Amino acid sequence: MTTGELNPMQQSVVDVLGKPAGWVPLPISVVESLREQIETALAPLAAKLTADRPLFISKSSLTTVHGCEAHYLASLDSFEWTILNVRGTVMHKAVELAINWRGSVEPAALVDEALARLEDEESRGPSEFIAQLSPGERAQLRSYAVDLYTKFEESFPPLKASWRPVTESAARVELFKGLIFLSTRVDLTLGGPGSKVIIDLKSGRIYSNHREDLRFYALVESLRSGQPPRRLATYSLESARADVEEVTEGVLQSAVRRVVDGANAIYELTREEREPKLNPGSQCRWCPLKETCETGKQFLERGFEDD
Repeated sequence: MTTGELNPMQQSVVDVLGKPAGWVPLPISVVESLREQIETALAPLAAKLTADRPLFISKSSLTTVHGCEAHYLASLDSFEWTILNVRGTVMHKAVELAINWRGSVEPAALVDEALARLEDEESRGPSEFIAQLSPGERAQLRSYAVDLYTKFEESFPPLKASWRPVTESAARVELFKGLIFLSTRVDLTLGGPGSKVIIDLKSGRIYSNHREDLRFYALVESLRSGQPPRRLATYSLESARADVEEVTEGVLQSAVRRVVDGANAIYELTREEREPKLNPGSQCRWCPLKETCETGKQFLERGFEDD
């Protein structure tokens, strides 16, 4: 990355995400070893699965099941769109449009276009939720999204075409001829295979599990393309701070272990109806069980500090 006139926040992003002189990519043999490790570890689980009922593993399912198994089960069919959780989706769509927009455009205009496009999309996304908002609710959502996009524009350098920026990039890895799928959707990537930087944009603070999310992204990218990414970054728009990690063989191996443990837990909980383990934490604040789970209620009553 090379730049012209950048403010301090933008320069900081360039400094932490730029490719250092003398950087050497991980050898292809690392990916071959990872594939062998994950297939060996998941083989007993794959033997229990059938092609008509495969197991799907995503960032969200891994994060939730490792956080609290009871919360994972309770959340399977309880997701609802709200103004607070849809604002990030609107911001991401605005970033996608901005990257490909010809000429200058104001944040509010981009957000309006993002809202219109999301409302028109026929998918499992927030189309229906946005369409049913009252004028006041839509104005509140627009305000949140404009704030987030403005923070992104202020803190990120202009994304040049030569950096190969891609937003909302979906990836999937098929294991055991379609018995197990690993899938991701990345907020922002820069660079091409073998030197890619994977970026997760957060509206609020950075938590410890965000690194684990990005390691999963890195594993899927490595298995999909045969080339590990170069660097991982969680970026907080609230604090204009990036938590950055280099992709090493150890990082990818830790992701393999987490996927294997999570996949087995998901299978046991959803197919074998194993009793879920309780693990109170920050997720108790929005858990569907928060009114009836005594462990969670006691945890919230004591108060806690986020990780």
